[in-house]
Amino acid sequence: MDIGLYWSPAVLEHKLERRDQRGHPEEVWNCRHLPKGLGKDLACDRLVIGCNRRWVGAFRLASDVLYIPTDPACPYALIFDIKSWTPFADPMPCAPFRGWKYLIKPPLHARTPKSKSASTRVKDATEPPSSDVPNHRH
Repeated sequence: MDIGLYWSPAVLEHKLERRDQRGHPEEVWNCRHLPKGLGKDLACDRLVIGCNRRWVGAFRLASDVLYIPTDPACPYALIFDIKSWTPFADPMPCAPFRGWKYLIKPPLHARTPKSKSASTRVKDATEPPSSDVPNHRH
């Protein structure tokens, strides 16, 4: 499944700057609702990024989703690997939008290989952490 987000150039730049830093290569994107269909894609789930009126690239989503019960406004966090950034060779146009959207016709047909498992698991934030995932909301 491809989930589209529209980011400002500053947010995209911030995420991409972290690719070269040492430490854990994961970032999160907080959301109110868990997108339906995560983990059902045979290739992998991706976070496809629109910026400057173009679909510019994608990150591979982790197979886990973080659940934060103490944050009623945005209790879910999609985890993505910032080192998996794949820029699109020929960015297609996209209009700016708020929130996220399901992309039925992805702007790039090549798929990123699936990471560990085919199913998505919601992980409660009260579980002992398996990694140090920063909690950013933009």
